[in-house]
Formats: sequence, C-alpha cells, structure tokens
Amino acid sequence: MELADVRPPRWLRWATVVAVAGGILYASLLDSPSSGLPALGPLGLFGTDKWLHALAYAALAASLASVLAPGGRPAVVAGVAALLAVGYGVGIEFVQAPLAARHFSVADMVADAVGAGAAVVAWRVLAGLTGGGRTGSRPESEI
Repeated sequence: MELADVRPPRWLRWATVVAVAGGILYASLLDSPSSGLPALGPLGLFGTDKWLHALAYAALAASLASVLAPGGRPAVVAGVAALLAVGYGVGIEFVQAPLAARHFSVADMVADAVGAGAAVVAWRVLAGLTGGGRTGSRPESEI
C-alpha cells in the first residue's frame, strides 16, 4: 500500500489548511495576548510566543504541502508551501501593526519562517522515505 492510498480526500486537506489559517488569524488578531504563559519556552532559549509562532506556521506549511503534493515535484511543493506560510505570517504582522493590543515584530516573522522551514524539510524527508511526494498514476480526483 502506498501513501497515496491512505491520503485524505483533497477537500479535507483544503479544509485543514483553512482551519489552521483561521486559527492563526484568530490567535493573532482577535484573541487577547496570552498573559498566563511562561516567558521562556522549552530549553529556555526563546520566548514561549516564538515557539507558538514556529509551531503554528509549521502546521500551516505542512498542511499546505499535503494539499499541493499530488502532481508536484516534492522540492517545489516544499518551497511553495513554505513561501505561502511565511507570506501569510508577514501579512498578519502588517495587519497587527496598527492594533493597540498587538505589535509588528520581525522576530515573530523569523519564528514563522523557522517553523515553516522545519516543517517542509521534515515533510520532504518523509515524502522521500515513503514515496508520498512522487506523482502517482492515479488522478487527484480519485485520491
């Protein structure tokens, strides 16, 4: 059995992208800033907010890669997924800039890029190991 045989239908993969992007939008613009979180995240290297940015944009990039994978070259899919996720993050930072409870942060954009980059690298490695990034003979409409 190949990975393509167990891949969720395309509409469900798109719904996942929309849900992740919507969750990020809500947390970035509508939800109040987290005050109960510890200042430093795991390992004490970066703030918890940077870890949350990295995880959120990793999820977005991975879900985008899953949608874009069928019919595309894995390296191109990974690059496009990362660029779309990072572009979304940059856009949200510009939307946050005029909001009183939020602020524009280049560090947040870097965390977004690190998370998206890590996710597509992991996706690319897994796709190479499982054959999930290869173009199959089955049309996308059957997947």
